[in-house]
Amino acid sequence: MNWHVLAQLTVLAFVIAVGPITLIWLSNKKDALL
Repeated sequence: MNWHVLAQLTVLAFVIAVGPITLIWLSNKKDALL
């Protein structure tokens, strides 16, 4: 497998995993600030 493809898949998986967590964290922060 090309390492560029592997890197893209890793980044994609990372974004999919961290995205929702970041959104939840940001919404919690917003609620705390307000």
